[in-house]
Amino acid sequence: MHKKFTKILCDPITGEDLELIVNEENSVEVISGELISSSNTYEISNGIPRFVKDEGYSDNFGWQWNKWARVQFEDENIGRPMEGYSKNMFSTITEFNKREIQNKLVLDIGCGSGRFADIVSTMGGTTIALDYSNAIDAAKDNVNNKNVLFIQGDALSLPIKNEVIDFSYSIGVLHHTPNPKKGVEEAYRVLKKDGIFAISVYSKQSLYTFSSVTFWRRVFKGMWPLLGHYPPLIYSRIFGTLNHYLGLISKYLTYPIRLFFPTMVLSDIRWSILDTFDAVTTSFQSGHTIYEVFNWFSSSGFKEIKPGNWRVNLIGRK
Repeated sequence: MHKKFTKILCDPITGEDLELIVNEENSVEVISGELISSSNTYEISNGIPRFVKDEGYSDNFGWQWNKWARVQFEDENIGRPMEGYSKNMFSTITEFNKREIQNKLVLDIGCGSGRFADIVSTMGGTTIALDYSNAIDAAKDNVNNKNVLFIQGDALSLPIKNEVIDFSYSIGVLHHTPNPKKGVEEAYRVLKKDGIFAISVYSKQSLYTFSSVTFWRRVFKGMWPLLGHYPPLIYSRIFGTLNHYLGLISKYLTYPIRLFFPTMVLSDIRWSILDTFDAVTTSFQSGHTIYEVFNWFSSSGFKEIKPGNWRVNLIGRK
């Protein structure tokens, strides 16, 4: 982390300022050290401040995003079926443009392997990329930019001071936490006045809320302590591959199989396997309505709340 970012960080438990202790640094960043408040000490390793002790309920994401670290990045999809997908997804959900966010402080809540943080970086924004899991290490490897601060921390207890962020977004993340509404409240807290927050979460009627998906999530979660990622990885490769090729003939051919063995069917087989693994391995996975998410925004204090154009997608101003 660059030393300049210390001024916007705080103890996520007490809200206190943090003192930076440097153990190792180079000309660009602090590689190892500590951030200390009167009550708590947080480690910095690999240039990343760590505000959580372990991955908790997000351990599957840490494995997932290190395994498929660059599959969804734009430069990995040039000439492939999903070319432009991530960039279009980001611009549709957030409606941010280069002129608005250039030289502004932009918070990515739940960055995964960093595909959207990479887009913000190329648009000239100064990015804070936060993830609960060790996917944050993959993100740091993927987005090599001194204007990005990578944080391993909790979206429901952000280690960021009040009213310091210009723009924020959370894409496909808060439905994987035990309290998505709390994540919206935290996004509101750290935004400056007139700052903008955009969110996208799973729909209540989406594949992710099907009873068959819930069943396999429970099965694989029970297996994880003993067998780790292998059972859901085998499942995702077998059924993700099968339904991908059946879908090339006709999507209707996939329906009987997906009824019992749910998979994502996308035009790129790598994305199909990745998104299937994502769907069947999470500890928390909830679906929501626009009305429900609107109430989260409203009760948090957001104004000028409007629906976006990506499923359950809302944008609000502080």
